[in-house]
Amino acid sequence: MQRTTSNSRASLERTSTGPASPPSSTDVRLPNFPTLRTVDTALQNQGLIVQSPRPPMMIPTPSDDRVTSSRASLASPDSSMSFREGKVGFLGPTSYSAIFSENPISLGVGEPDEVEDGPDLEPIPPEKIEQGARILALLRDIPLYEKFTQRWFDLCDGILIMQPAYRIWIDDLWAEFGRLLLEGNMDQLRNLSELVWRNTRTPMKVHGQMTPREWAKSASGRNLRWEVVGVILTLAGLIAINLSSWDAIFDNIRDRFIDRGTFAERMRKASEFCLCFCYDAEVLNDLYVCFMYEDLVLVECLKGDAHYSAWQRTGEVCDAIVAMGLHQGNKVNAETPFFLAELRKKIFISAYGRDKQVATFLGRPPRLSYRYCKMEAPLDLSDDQLWMQGPELDVVLSQLDSNGWNTSGNLCRTTWLRVWFQHCRMREDILEVALGSDEEDVSYKGEQIQLKLQRLHASYPAFMSITPEEVLNNSEVQLGNGFGFARSEKNMRQLNSLFMICIHAGIYHTDFLLQRAMINRRNAGYKELIPISRKILKLVLLAQTRRDFFRDFQGDLIYLCTVHGLPTAGVLAIELLKQEQSRQYTPDLLPRSETIQDLSVFISALATVSPGEGNYYICNQGRRALKRVLDQILSPQAPPNPANDQTAFDEMNLYFPTANDADFLQWLENVEWDKGNWMNPPPGQAQA
Repeated sequence: MQRTTSNSRASLERTSTGPASPPSSTDVRLPNFPTLRTVDTALQNQGLIVQSPRPPMMIPTPSDDRVTSSRASLASPDSSMSFREGKVGFLGPTSYSAIFSENPISLGVGEPDEVEDGPDLEPIPPEKIEQGARILALLRDIPLYEKFTQRWFDLCDGILIMQPAYRIWIDDLWAEFGRLLLEGNMDQLRNLSELVWRNTRTPMKVHGQMTPREWAKSASGRNLRWEVVGVILTLAGLIAINLSSWDAIFDNIRDRFIDRGTFAERMRKASEFCLCFCYDAEVLNDLYVCFMYEDLVLVECLKGDAHYSAWQRTGEVCDAIVAMGLHQGNKVNAETPFFLAELRKKIFISAYGRDKQVATFLGRPPRLSYRYCKMEAPLDLSDDQLWMQGPELDVVLSQLDSNGWNTSGNLCRTTWLRVWFQHCRMREDILEVALGSDEEDVSYKGEQIQLKLQRLHASYPAFMSITPEEVLNNSEVQLGNGFGFARSEKNMRQLNSLFMICIHAGIYHTDFLLQRAMINRRNAGYKELIPISRKILKLVLLAQTRRDFFRDFQGDLIYLCTVHGLPTAGVLAIELLKQEQSRQYTPDLLPRSETIQDLSVFISALATVSPGEGNYYICNQGRRALKRVLDQILSPQAPPNPANDQTAFDEMNLYFPTANDADFLQWLENVEWDKGNWMNPPPGQAQA
């Protein structure tokens, strides 16, 4: 978590971009919620409060000392600090305790005792129990949330949360507390909130023989934790925002939530409360990081990839990864069950990849570096396969090749993650070339990166040689012997073609970023970007022209437009304008008519992104800029001046902004094309 150096109470509060980290003093309170009345009013206005006139249904109230203590006086600072010192997290070989841990026998130091929630801990304030009760009241709509998540799990695996685990959480929660949630009596919801708080403050215990089912059960039913509540709310919002606005699933909620955007935003706000609760409970476990990551994806969908809250949440996820030691391969031992070791690898590569994605998009240094991490990809196994045990699991493992790739044809999200992870490793090197201050021979570095990419592509399994066009346009094409990335034949073409478009667009984009990095360091020609830009834009348009076909993945379509489409379309538009101004056309490199048509279609695709989408601002900014460029291309042009034309175009490499997509879009929109000042920059700008 990001921490503050100020001890003032105001400095511990959080802005609306997200929850704050817990302070280090004993005065722990929920950030950004000044009074209970404010919280109640906010929840009431957002439709998050559920009231019921029915008589209360009794839930057994915990009677042990720990619950009683939550209503007692505050704990002493000493006891509270001893609790905190038991949750330090990962300590590396240069840490203050390294010498003791490396020589435990000689120094007579044993393993530290794990500190659990006890009567000497700070009690749970009544206002936090009240806030939790109002969030729990939202779970009366679990049947609705289940409809949303079932749509996703019918198609493919979960993002990080395994589908079988989610089913257990939903079923156990509803079986244990369904009637209570439907009654909606606030007294009973407060009792349930206190139980969830107590469970969350208790560390989750694992052992080497633990089954996946036992792990899921340890956080469900009467063991319910805020991490699980947050996952349920986050997944409902995340899936809702990716469906089409006209989807029939929204017919049942329009009278309460208006539209899918409103529903998803309310789920995000509710899940943010759960994050705050976890911060207060000082949770640090595998389930918590899964929750954080999936909440991050929801924030990006609703606020946009360039929003500060998305950048901030990415940093928090990376901080939690390091604190848990997952960057060091999670140190699997006899007490680590197989499924959990694989889940931890998946958690790490997901966070590592998203860190590189955000860093390249915004042109900022990454948080996680392979130089300090053990780069270990998970085996290419699906959620259901990770749930297997004994001989059944052994059979599945025997079907993997020597590099851990699936050979049965039943591909999964982990397959895509493995490709993404390997390319993000390359992107870190590209970021070093693009953003680093090292003045060494960047041409040599670029050549080495290119060689690594070629070796990487040669190592891919056979299914990667199938193009997205083949999967989308030919129903006979199959990825392997199974359904590919899909769970059934019904959704096979939709899911397989989308995954292949995303995979290939990402691969091409890595080459694109390398070329841009070399241009930025003045060691490559601008025209090297043209062929790769055309390839990427063609893939983006391939997906955009099938919007109805990809109706369940609207968020992915917007992502393709924003991350892959805008930079490449901008490069092609600028090259067209240069050729139009100079009358020096290169139809073999950039066919004029075809490119103008592609840009026109792409501009129309950007116009379909509505104001409620997270990346609307970026798409609208790019749409306006590209439209202005096309207007200049298609308007009558004055005859070129042969005396200075060629020099101006040759010098463009020196001041064309290529460091990151955000700078490029800003430059693209603000240039005064009709005045021609983009061809003759001020002396200082040409050297920037």
